[in-house]
Amino acid sequence: MKKVSMKKVKSKVAMSKTPAPAGLGNFKIRIGIIHGKVFDPIKVGTHDRNYPEHLKIKNNTGPNADGWGGQFMADVSTGLKIMRLHPDIFHVDFMTMEQVTEKRLSRNHLTFNFWGDMSIALMNEKPKLAKRLQKIQMNPNFRHHPVWDYYEWILHKSRYMKACERAGIPMIDTIHLEKGFNARDVLKKIVAKGWDKFFVKPAYMSFFGAGVINGKTQDFIDNIEPLLQYEAENKHQKEFLVQPYMLKPNGEVFDEIRNFFCDGEWAYSVYTDGVDYEGFWEQPEGKLKEACKKLAIQTMEEVKKVHKWEGKRINSLLNRIDIGIIPDKSRKLGYRIFVNEIEPQMTTWLGRYCPFVIQDRMAEVCVKQAHEMLKRSLAAKRKMPSPQKVRQLLDVLEQRLKES
Repeated sequence: MKKVSMKKVKSKVAMSKTPAPAGLGNFKIRIGIIHGKVFDPIKVGTHDRNYPEHLKIKNNTGPNADGWGGQFMADVSTGLKIMRLHPDIFHVDFMTMEQVTEKRLSRNHLTFNFWGDMSIALMNEKPKLAKRLQKIQMNPNFRHHPVWDYYEWILHKSRYMKACERAGIPMIDTIHLEKGFNARDVLKKIVAKGWDKFFVKPAYMSFFGAGVINGKTQDFIDNIEPLLQYEAENKHQKEFLVQPYMLKPNGEVFDEIRNFFCDGEWAYSVYTDGVDYEGFWEQPEGKLKEACKKLAIQTMEEVKKVHKWEGKRINSLLNRIDIGIIPDKSRKLGYRIFVNEIEPQMTTWLGRYCPFVIQDRMAEVCVKQAHEMLKRSLAAKRKMPSPQKVRQLLDVLEQRLKES
């Protein structure tokens, strides 16, 4: 990984002509931040000067490492910046997913989940924790973001893939399985497609290549036993994606240009190599970047249709839309491009390859969206601590946002 040489940046408290109202004492709007991305570092030198010692990641080197990229991560850094922007309005409650409880979220006015949802708990083989998180995520009275319907739309990959297909967005040709995996039936469909090689993965809550099988079609025709074993091992899964194995002309797995959206707007894109774990950099300007950006923006319109708060559309905090790229001389662009995946805010932000300081931008987005979300939740009469005081601080915040 290339190190970025930067002077240390000291966060400054935002100056405002609009002071917080008198008579509120030490009351502040409490924003929960669920963190735990030990692999999503910020640019060197941009960390908060008072970064809490207990939130630093200190076990990301050596044989038993858990994490990557230094002590200072994007999720915690965003929360710290929120407090730097408006120290008299916001208090941030940092918690890991293991620390999430109904009682704790009830004390907060809003909680942004950056890493610690039901699917991650299941990936970590913590079913009891997953059940607890699911109950919280499904209940709008806990004011947890992302909301359940949008979260499910993304985690059930077939849902967003079919929405994109209906919109004419290029995707990988896919057999969608929604009633479990039948090896013999699936193999017949693969043969009918004429795919030389294929790839199967779970379509719901799949992470980091878990539950995947792939290979040459003829090999499975000759010996279906591995596919039957895969069926037996995945009886608990109902949804699968079956796709042709997508390779570059040199036989390697395709690369991606990951497009990031902050507050619903395209913000930056990062090249990600298909085989090189260290192969990341900001995508250079040019026709390929613009083509992928255009496709990602088209895809983002589908996301906007389902991302809501209190039943009304609102821009998401962050989305990552991964565009697959395969060199293809027969195409004018010189590449075949397609949408490979849509990710919510619980993903890697790749801030070290971003043209701006990611935690600063995301903190601004969180402040803006917190203002709108809390206004809507108050209008919906959601139970929360000291609603009248919240209204008073939101009025101040609204004026500051207008002045900025």
